[in-house]
Amino acid sequence: MNVQTPIDLQEEFPGLGMQDLIVDLLNSLSAVKKLSEISCQVDDESKLIKQALTTLIQNQDMERCSFFMLDSEGFLTNVTGLSFSELTDCHAWVNKPLRFRIGEGIIGAAAASGSIQHCHNCREDARFAVIGDGSKLPGSIISAPVFTLHNVLIGVLNVSHPQVHYFTDWHLRLLEVYKNMLGQLITNRRLFQQMEMQIASRTAELEHLVAETKRLKDHYASMSMHDQLTGLHNRRYFYDQVEIAIAQHKRYQNPFCLLVMDIDHFKAVNDQFGHVFGDQVLIGVAEALKQQVRNTDILVRFGGEEFVVIFTNTSCDNGQTFAERIRNEIKALQWQSADHVIQITLSIGLHCTSLECCEPDLQLDIDQIIHCADLALYTAKETGRDKVVVFREDMLKG
Repeated sequence: MNVQTPIDLQEEFPGLGMQDLIVDLLNSLSAVKKLSEISCQVDDESKLIKQALTTLIQNQDMERCSFFMLDSEGFLTNVTGLSFSELTDCHAWVNKPLRFRIGEGIIGAAAASGSIQHCHNCREDARFAVIGDGSKLPGSIISAPVFTLHNVLIGVLNVSHPQVHYFTDWHLRLLEVYKNMLGQLITNRRLFQQMEMQIASRTAELEHLVAETKRLKDHYASMSMHDQLTGLHNRRYFYDQVEIAIAQHKRYQNPFCLLVMDIDHFKAVNDQFGHVFGDQVLIGVAEALKQQVRNTDILVRFGGEEFVVIFTNTSCDNGQTFAERIRNEIKALQWQSADHVIQITLSIGLHCTSLECCEPDLQLDIDQIIHCADLALYTAKETGRDKVVVFREDMLKG
């Protein structure tokens, strides 16, 4: 049985005393713990990286931290940085953000190799000759490539210190752990953002689908309530609305008048001039009726050549007046067909719900009301047409 020998920290890091090792260990654990507590639900990725750099610089003796993000053009660009002295956004040691190609400089080398690069003395390192003014360079740098969980390069974590030969193997091991955790944090944030985008997209699709479904529902509901030829409401709409008129009558004693109107000899018009011409007559009558009713009234094409109007809050006398006005208006209409000028007339049956026109105990059943108006219409037809007849109780006996 193999027994692992405990690691001797002083053998691993001979340059450090035991007290220093303990302090460094605690600081490293604190940095890792705080990094693990950062939420991936951050809107801006650079803000998340800045939080990660803050946890590192606050718990480690590093002067500066920065992050170079791999952009869409394949460059590594400095997106954020922190200095220990200010812990605020700062520029790199040049006047504008640094930008490297993969393989260029120590940062590009870290990205190309996929492994941590350590420069002990930047002022003597040939990789920094392009900077020009060596006084602006840090003393030591560690560049650690950061990858997603699927080993796709995200960018490079860069830490520096003014002193040369400053960083130890302890720092390298810490950054190995830290960069992996940072890569997982950024990966989780991107996955979270993708999930939110997908949810938002699916939600938008569902909202659009619901809106479209409602629009179609309203459209077909409207179609089911309208007569396609004349554009008037139809019988179905009438039965929905008449209940309101009846309820108002019962509650407030508001009278209303129901007119059943029928075009006289309409079959003869169709037979002589054709159904297309007959449709034009129906459309013309519907347009004329629209002009004679108020917004509160109910006008429908009840079927065929029959129309129904309910004049709300209208007495029997006023109902008769309105009916006569409608009859005269329709009688004045004219249509031209070849050499013929066609005029039509209406027969109208009127039923009133006002107390002077009906018995108080008469039940307000809409089918019964229509039946009474139909009896009045039948009387108008039988007694010469082109007239208005008001329903009377004796018509039920006849």
